[in-house]
Amino acid sequence: MTDARASFGPLTVRQGELASTPLRDAYDLCIAVCSWETRASAAFEQVGDVQGVWEVWSFASGDADKAEAKAACFDRLTSVRNGPLAKIELDGSLKYERNFELIEDYFRSRSQAKGGPLDVLLDMTCLPKKYMLFVLGMALRNEFVRAIDFVYSEGRYRAPVTEEVHGPMTWSRSDGDWASVQVPYLEADNFIPDARGLIVSLGAEISASVPFIERYEPLQIALVSVKDEASRIDPVAIEAERRLLRELETLPITTSVDAALEDVLGVARLCRSFCEDQPDMAVTGLAIGSKPHALGLGLAALAAPNLEIVCRLPSRYLSGDVVATGRTFVYAVEDRFEPR
Repeated sequence: MTDARASFGPLTVRQGELASTPLRDAYDLCIAVCSWETRASAAFEQVGDVQGVWEVWSFASGDADKAEAKAACFDRLTSVRNGPLAKIELDGSLKYERNFELIEDYFRSRSQAKGGPLDVLLDMTCLPKKYMLFVLGMALRNEFVRAIDFVYSEGRYRAPVTEEVHGPMTWSRSDGDWASVQVPYLEADNFIPDARGLIVSLGAEISASVPFIERYEPLQIALVSVKDEASRIDPVAIEAERRLLRELETLPITTSVDAALEDVLGVARLCRSFCEDQPDMAVTGLAIGSKPHALGLGLAALAAPNLEIVCRLPSRYLSGDVVATGRTFVYAVEDRFEPR
């Protein structure tokens, strides 16, 4: 991936591979996230011992195997850090309303302690999309941060081996029916729209995505799929999902594009153009695909007044492993109007 830069409203965004994209010399906060996935520590292992206060967010888990894997993840992160490493305990990740309050208080208190907006390094690899998007909107709109550098470690998916999966998507990381979650701070302006459009960031879970799409009864749909998804998920396992995607693409109201997994800016530009072309249309961005594509939706929502972002909430998350491919990406988001 070549490095790239673009502006979205007051924000300047830069993307690139970590190997060729320099980070800041120091941050006010460096935030990692504990997970049972072995790739959870991969990005910070490549980042190394950058200067700043290092903290690790850990979502509560009642499953002994998950808790043990998270403890091992914390140990790996501790070995990276040559200094103190605090753990911030959060409720289970499905209890998002309470956690949103805790996270907002977290950023507010640290910004107040500094006496100004923060520079933050945040590993979004194993941070659920709804939390990553909440942090993006909440921290920037409240001026708790001046800059957030997101890092993301690409993963290769394996089928869960410790839990029974209900349905055909045996490689999926979630199970059960999906509920929708409107992301606070990434809401459209209040107005009565003439019509509704959908931008759908798709992963490989097409069969679970179709009910989400149908409930909105959109007049226009833009599908954004991950290019070369088969390199990360067994293509045989997702062939049925691909057939469903082809059916969606045949609808006369649908346009479809492929974007590289890491291309946040490409997705954000597409979303912004979709919204600008239909200023009287309320647009819902369904962030049900990859985390980088979800970040692209979030950046567009900060610049487009008619775009809102919705995530899915599964019944439970599964503990199958995801290993790092070795590719790590940086997405540096900076408020151009906040002084250094």
